[in-house]
Amino acid sequence: MFSKITIKNGYILAFVLLVLDQLSKYIVVNNFDFIKNTGAAWGILKNSQLLLIIISLVVIFYVARYFSYYPLAFSLLLGGVLGNLVDRIFRGYVIDFINIRIFNYPWFNLADSLITISIILLAIKMIKE
Repeated sequence: MFSKITIKNGYILAFVLLVLDQLSKYIVVNNFDFIKNTGAAWGILKNSQLLLIIISLVVIFYVARYFSYYPLAFSLLLGGVLGNLVDRIFRGYVIDFINIRIFNYPWFNLADSLITISIILLAIKMIKE
């Protein structure tokens, strides 16, 4: 089913995932604990919002160019990158609210999860080929 995602449906999925990410962050900001992440995973590039915005735009360009290669993985990647990009542009930081208290794992959010899943799917596809 998911292997047959059309490009149009892939972009729709990415938009829906962006909306779900922003909705989850809205709910968290008004009701739960969260952290303001000014960097990327594990605190790398802390306080480098402009650089992270540029990296996000490059990723979006790349995804748009190669979207037809694997629409499901690129839908997840696009939705996740856009979710964090919206935070960086409009808040100046990314809202992280999921805290798994094992192995000193960093806080993260839905967008981060989408990006991670997309990378795993792309790696599996590359290994199979």
